Amino acid sequence: MNPLSAVRPGSAVRGAGVALACLSPRLSGRARAVVASYAAAWPLGHPGLQLLVVVPDEDEDAWKRAVLPIASSGASWTALMLGAVSVVRRSSLPAPVAAVALGGLVAVGDSLLVEVGERAMAKAAEARAARYAEAGDPTAAG
Repeated sequence: MNPLSAVRPGSAVRGAGVALACLSPRLSGRARAVVASYAAAWPLGHPGLQLLVVVPDEDEDAWKRAVLPIASSGASWTALMLGAVSVVRRSSLPAPVAAVALGGLVAVGDSLLVEVGERAMAKAAEARAARYAEAGDPTAAG
């Protein structure tokens, strides 16, 4: 399978934001590009690389359940990507080449990590269903 053919729309938007951040001369512009692309890509598909995600309990307020996951994962994503952009900007590569390389790497890597996560969740669901079937509790499998 060609990794470029499997790039998800959300991953492509996040990769484009990182590429734009590489081209920005100021840290504030870089941060805005990364944050904006992350927020724009969230409805298109959750990211594969999430360093820190705070997930509140189900009995918490609805706004906390909606806001905390995107805020916590977005902040950790932004910090990681700003660090990566800083490293790439200090390299000997010309800025446009570095921007395309890092943006492409982020888009493909993020898509691949989503695939790995989905496969792991499917295996966990199958194992859970098998455990419930062995225990004779068919109502708890869903």
